Amino acid sequence: MSQQELKQELASDAAAEPLLPVEKKLIAGSLIIGIGLLVALFVVNHFFPLEV
Repeated sequence: MSQQELKQELASDAAAEPLLPVEKKLIAGSLIIGIGLLVALFVVNHFFPLEV
């Protein structure tokens, strides 16, 4: 497939498929884990800062 064909296909008004319920759960779980780990890192860094 050439780049021109690919550009035309991407520019076409193709209907987006809705997310499946399992995909929504995976996205939500990933966000929750990511935010939870950021909070945990902040707490650990707050109470045990590196002294360089």
